[in-house]
Amino acid sequence: MIKIKHINEDNYARIFVFGDLHGSLGLFELMIEKINLTKKDLIIILGDSCDRGEDTIGLYQRYIELIKDGYNLLHVLGNHEKMMFDGFFGCDPLEYQIWIKNGGNKTKKSICKRNLSRFSLTWLKNFISNMPHVVSSEKSIFVHAAFDGGKSEEEQDEDYVLWSIEPFWESNNTGKRIFHGHVASEENRITRRENNVFSMDVGAVFFKRLVIMEIKSGAKFEVSL
Repeated sequence: MIKIKHINEDNYARIFVFGDLHGSLGLFELMIEKINLTKKDLIIILGDSCDRGEDTIGLYQRYIELIKDGYNLLHVLGNHEKMMFDGFFGCDPLEYQIWIKNGGNKTKKSICKRNLSRFSLTWLKNFISNMPHVVSSEKSIFVHAAFDGGKSEEEQDEDYVLWSIEPFWESNNTGKRIFHGHVASEENRITRRENNVFSMDVGAVFFKRLVIMEIKSGAKFEVSL
């Protein structure tokens, strides 16, 4: 069942969209400082905050801290969150091995480093289980991998929005901008596609350089380690 979160962009002074961070806590902290985040702003994370990078748990903890402190942050479900949820929290042996082989080993190290267990991470399980597949406004759609322009938001297929690598922008007839992640840019940059689609995964974990966009102004911000 697809989960959709509806927002009104007018409720926020600025809206910052982040592509896949994959445990890159250091880059996230630098970016929060760079943009001078306020409680009138909104951060949207397009999924895949876990795996591959060095500090998955620290990154999710930082999100929770910001939310508790009154900042606005929405996290779209990514395929890596889905793998972690099914394999680690769901205790499915096959799904666990799939997760480990796709970068989950780095997340497992982040968990072990803090002497944590599955049972002490209930807060993270709850955080992931409440992530929407799609965040939607009157002007924009925010999704992890792809959006099928031939279907309504409610009719979207979970596997498609989490996993597809098809050039879905060719048939974006929604009348909205679409922001997505999932496939890392080989040039470490945000790519504007046809039909008002923005590919936001800049491969930050690989390049140690993060680029994001503030969508009301179109301004881009970058930080490096």
